[in-house]
Amino acid sequence: MIKKRRWLTFLLAMVPGLGHMYLGFKKMGLEYMIGASLCIIFIPSMPAVFPFALAALWFYQLFDALQKAAWMKVSAAEHERMMFHPDSFGAPWSMGMSAPPMYPHDDVNPVWVGIGCVIAGILLLLLTAFPDLWEMLSDMNIGAILLSLALIGYGFRMLKNNSKVQ
Repeated sequence: MIKKRRWLTFLLAMVPGLGHMYLGFKKMGLEYMIGASLCIIFIPSMPAVFPFALAALWFYQLFDALQKAAWMKVSAAEHERMMFHPDSFGAPWSMGMSAPPMYPHDDVNPVWVGIGCVIAGILLLLLTAFPDLWEMLSDMNIGAILLSLALIGYGFRMLKNNSKVQ
């Protein structure tokens, strides 16, 4: 297992996705890069929403990369302990011991990602086809309304999922 440096992960994670690619999470790093690029591209069309989305994505990927680097360091230390101290408790050949816990993944359901992409695409199509609609929606402050509804919905989803665990 190759050890990765957390300080280098932090520096590389300043560019969305590079920290994850350095750690070996290439697909996830590419997803963060594409997401950040799309946010930058769509900033002119919805300047009230996409800068916030870009900042949220940037902070999330930064802390996620640091969390993954810390987990990899602990995992490497446990691997070395098991390899070089076979007489200690929890050696891989001891009977009755389970494997060390895997990294906890917080997978996003692809259905929700698809729904979000469809909604964003329809909204972008409407704003492009009907430019006067954008002025009307910005007068209504539709970006803040959509963002607040999304945050409320995500909060309810987290509360519902958390109540099942306990």
